[in-house]
Amino acid sequence: MGTDAACRTDGDPAGGEGRALPRRTAVAITAGVLLGFFVIDGSHVWVEHPSVWRGASAVGGFAGIMGLQLVHSFPRFFPRLGHYRYATWVLLGLLSYAPIVTYGAAWGGMTEFFAASSVLVFPAAVGWPLFACAVAGDFVLFHHLGFGPGEFVYGGIEAVLIPLVVIGLSRMSDMIDRLHASRAHLSRLAVAGERLRFARDLHEVLGLSLSVISLKCERAHQLLADAPARAQEEVAEVLRTARKALADVRSVSRGYRQMSLSDEANAAVPMLSAAGIDTTVRHRCGELPAAVDTVLAAALGEGLTNMLRHSRAERCAITTERGGGVAVLVLANDGVGCGPGARPGPGSGLAALETRLHELGGTLTHGADGRGWFRLRAVVPLRQEAALARPGRAVRRGTHGDRSRAGRSRHTDVMPRAAGAITLAVLIGYFLSYSAEGWSYAPYAHGLPTVELCLLGCLALQLAESFHRRYAWGRRWRGRLRYGALGAQALLQFVPFLVFGRQWAGLPGFLAGSALLALPAVAAWPVLALVTVASGAAQYAVGVSVQDVIYESAYTPICAVVVYGLTRMAQLATELHRSRAEIARLAVTTERLRFARDLHDLLGFSLSAITLKCELVRRLAPTRPVQARHELTEVLGIVREALADVRTVAGGSTRMCLTAEAEHAIAMLTGAGIHATVRLDCGELPVDVETVLATMVREGLTNMLRHSKPACCEITAERTADAVLLTLVNDGADADADPALAARRGGGSGIGNLTTRVEAVNGRLTAGPRPDGRFELRAEVALLAA
Repeated sequence: MGTDAACRTDGDPAGGEGRALPRRTAVAITAGVLLGFFVIDGSHVWVEHPSVWRGASAVGGFAGIMGLQLVHSFPRFFPRLGHYRYATWVLLGLLSYAPIVTYGAAWGGMTEFFAASSVLVFPAAVGWPLFACAVAGDFVLFHHLGFGPGEFVYGGIEAVLIPLVVIGLSRMSDMIDRLHASRAHLSRLAVAGERLRFARDLHEVLGLSLSVISLKCERAHQLLADAPARAQEEVAEVLRTARKALADVRSVSRGYRQMSLSDEANAAVPMLSAAGIDTTVRHRCGELPAAVDTVLAAALGEGLTNMLRHSRAERCAITTERGGGVAVLVLANDGVGCGPGARPGPGSGLAALETRLHELGGTLTHGADGRGWFRLRAVVPLRQEAALARPGRAVRRGTHGDRSRAGRSRHTDVMPRAAGAITLAVLIGYFLSYSAEGWSYAPYAHGLPTVELCLLGCLALQLAESFHRRYAWGRRWRGRLRYGALGAQALLQFVPFLVFGRQWAGLPGFLAGSALLALPAVAAWPVLALVTVASGAAQYAVGVSVQDVIYESAYTPICAVVVYGLTRMAQLATELHRSRAEIARLAVTTERLRFARDLHDLLGFSLSAITLKCELVRRLAPTRPVQARHELTEVLGIVREALADVRTVAGGSTRMCLTAEAEHAIAMLTGAGIHATVRLDCGELPVDVETVLATMVREGLTNMLRHSKPACCEITAERTADAVLLTLVNDGADADADPALAARRGGGSGIGNLTTRVEAVNGRLTAGPRPDGRFELRAEVALLAA
């Protein structure tokens, strides 16, 4: 009898690489071990010295069974034959049973593949009853062939064990694929949920502001002709709203980035000192979970912004601590600023921050403490799973989706347990198989308890090696302890030969399989060969026949590879399942960074343009009302584009046109009295490259208008043989207003965002003054690589 193959991953699953199981490798290993099994059974045929015709027929039958078994085990790899799986199952049955008439017991091992394929081909409700019928048929066959009691028991165990090995390897390969798909699906769900939160925050922070700007611009447009003074008041209100919205965009953008509370607190000290505020920091939180660390850092940043904007503080105290399962941030200042009981408005940064804290189960409170100090206090629980169980708006909003996700989670929870159950069943099956082999020896009975204890010791050590990663004690299963257990397995395998002689076979496959699991590959495979040779030599030395030595020597590496493969796949199934939450968290983090970049790049430009044009309208209204009305019309157009950008950012699809951005740039610069020269000679570009370059035009102009006072600006795009080059040049640069320097000082994140975007399409971004005194922002993207 024999066993089937094992599937493995490229690389140790413990590394958590998350790569898909290489199905071609699984098929190759399965075919290789199946071939070894057929060689073992073929040896029973060759011992009878068949004729050339019978020998050739046997080889053809073995090859046909192996091919059909691969089709049933890996139907996705053979899609065309998969359509005829019932016909191939019938054909496999004929090849498994019909040759017994000619070859007798030598062909008996082939029926086990028919039993395995019954489960693999048919639904479970039909497949398992067919499996039971096939096993019962094997028992009838053993009786018909005249097996003795020992052979009968051994053959019965093998009749169940071998099909379980085949089913386990085939099913677990599919389980790994389904776990990968489930993990990707959970990541998509997490990202979709994060986008819904983005949309809500954008609506709270920017929706009202943009609506107010639109209404007041229309009102000012109507009043310019008859009441220019009132129109100027409306424009002034638009300016205030636009500046506030721009500050909120920066606040929200910073809030979605991965932040560190300790870094934010340390960075606040020199900033507040420069503003003449004496600052005390007491940071006693230690290392926090990423989500808690980020939201408390955002709370600190928003609190400091509000303090500088609304109070005249001279002293400030920042305190962080943890205890009772929560992390607490307290920001206090002696400037008060807001009256007691003040609440954040629906469009403020504190409102968005309060929502984020509530989603993590936290609270945000702020107000005067009655002693002349204003205190902002944020509390977040450290155990986020408990927070998610709290009733609240976010949970109620997603009740149906949560139930469906919980159902999918329970479904995928079954997979690691099923993988472990299959591995356990196969290991116990091997133990029973070797035990039955010992029971078949009559002189063996007097030492049976001792022998069984030795075999049970081998089984226990193998179970510890195969399942240690599932339990907390498994963290100690390394180094000397692990190698010591491997040495104990070696002693249990070879020492009993001195006591029981030829009646002992042991479990050499377990020892070799544990070596494959515990040792580096460069040593594991030589150890497998050494165990195989040493076990065969020991059996030969105690008087086992040459044919049985060959059989056991062939059986040992097959058993070892099955143990290795099933254990590795069960471990991979468990680790993939455990890593789902981490993968979803990383997907959400990536989406947050994308959102922060898009929010800053798209809406920052629009709001800066609105501010610039409203300043121009205020200057033009008293003397040139017609041109002022024209500028207000353009402001309304920009507002509509900003609303569209809000939907674009929240929806996750950002596609921009370089030509359109250049046209907008000309209109905005001309309205600001800046001479603009634009020359685009780059032809059609890949979508991702064009989007990045259009973003660069938008962000470059935003930084230029924010940090310098240029009179001329040039935008040039040209194409070379294998690259595209975009440059923005202006003559307003000086040492204090250099956008790159401002970004490095912490004044913004635009240059950093652009660098990330350009590098993502295999480009390079440079920014700095030129020898002629002008400032240049330059990006070069290799088109072939992009």
